[in-house]
Amino acid sequence: MAQSGETKLWNRIKKINKNAHFTRVESNTTNGIPDVHCVLNQSVFWLELKANDLKNRGLSKWQINWHIKYQRAGGKVFILNSPLKQRALEILAVNRDSRCVDLVSTSSDTTTQGIWRLLAKAAGAAS
Repeated sequence: MAQSGETKLWNRIKKINKNAHFTRVESNTTNGIPDVHCVLNQSVFWLELKANDLKNRGLSKWQINWHIKYQRAGGKVFILNSPLKQRALEILAVNRDSRCVDLVSTSSDTTTQGIWRLLAKAAGAAS
C-alpha cells in the first residue's frame, strides 16, 4: 500500500534524533488538533503535516480555528508542507487576522537534516 505524503513526512521527522521529541497524535475527539506535538531544542510547538498545493494547504475550518486559538494563548503552531509540484518543503502558519496560510520559511533540502534545520528555524531554536 502506498504511503500518503503526510505519512512520508512523519517517517522522516521521527528519524530526527537531535535533542528532539516528536509525538504523532491521532484524535477523533478534538476537531482541528495538529498531527504532531514537538519539542526541539527546548522549544515546544505543534505541527500539522500536509502534502498538497491546495489553497490554505487544505486546512479545514476546525484546523484554522484551532491554530488561531492556540496562537492567541501564546503557543507556536506550524504547517509543514511538501508541495506536490516541487521538490521542496515549506513551513507555514495561519495568519490570525486573514485566516489564511502565510509562508514562514522554505527549503529545497528535503532530507531529514533539512527538515530538522527548517523546524529549528521556524521554532526559534538554535540549529
